[in-house]
Amino acid sequence: MRLRPVLLVAFLTFAAALPFSAQAASVADFYKGSTLHVIVGYEPGGGFDAYGRLLADYLPRYLPGAPKALVENMPGAATLKAASYIYNIAAQDGTVIGIPNHAVPLNAFVWQEVGNGVDVTKLQWIGRLAAIDVTCVAWHTTGVKGIEGAKKQSLVLAATSPTGTSVMMPTAMNRLIGTKFKVVQGYKGTTEEYLAMEKGETQGMANAIWSQLRRSHPQWIAQHKLVPLYQDAYKRMPGLETVPTAAELAANEDDRKVLRLLGSTAEVGRSFYVGPKVPAERVAALRRAFTQMVQDPAFQKEAERLKIDLDPMAGEELQKMIGELGLYPASLLERTRQLVASDSK
Repeated sequence: MRLRPVLLVAFLTFAAALPFSAQAASVADFYKGSTLHVIVGYEPGGGFDAYGRLLADYLPRYLPGAPKALVENMPGAATLKAASYIYNIAAQDGTVIGIPNHAVPLNAFVWQEVGNGVDVTKLQWIGRLAAIDVTCVAWHTTGVKGIEGAKKQSLVLAATSPTGTSVMMPTAMNRLIGTKFKVVQGYKGTTEEYLAMEKGETQGMANAIWSQLRRSHPQWIAQHKLVPLYQDAYKRMPGLETVPTAAELAANEDDRKVLRLLGSTAEVGRSFYVGPKVPAERVAALRRAFTQMVQDPAFQKEAERLKIDLDPMAGEELQKMIGELGLYPASLLERTRQLVASDSK
């Protein structure tokens, strides 16, 4: 028996909806009465913790079954301890969600630093709440007005450790575009680096977070005490439209790929993932819930109240971006290692 066109369309629509409806019911049954565990790889109170708690508060509202959520802090090795736990030990059922340090994928590719069998391309990425507007800045007393000035005179930059982008990016810039940054390691984080710059101990830093500075040191920006030189991100961030990205300054495509790899930390930003074996239908449900959450005006209003910046990226897009980084040839990764290796590495 042949169906009339109208009935055929209706039938096909109904048939296509059956698997989704069945999956949705299955997902709802699973999450009903369950608890999501949002694993934050730092102590309570920091930026990663704030994003993790915001997600834990809102994501369950958009998931079938409306589970509860609990934030668990698991500090250690810049979130690598948490990543290893989620990859190797935690339940692979969609109830355990991680938020990594933004440099975890980069260091996994460049230094193979994650370890314990963790493959960041096999982590299933749920979405990103915000990119990080990481910027290299010079203190106003140096007289440097832009990136060209940093090629003409030496600038002492505060930095953290050899595998941090505060060291790797300016080291690569010295070797690729001819800047004269002198990188001083050993600072524990941006708070110490800001203070060192203000005291005249250093002349700038390569990992200033512009949105953070707008909140913590608005007078510096208003009084033009900071001179942005370049950004780590793939695209120019709001408020920094006149400041080039590092990749824009590359002389050729190979150099650009190195700088894009280093700039991936800004793009990963505040992202979330689940383990590699979580069933596809639950990953899809988590991604749909994430998208609905970031589009909800109530969620956006709460983020604004908490002074939490938002620049969302869908899980599928984030997965693709990290997967593409994983396709970089070994020769390019080796070149990157050589370009970013500091004298103390």
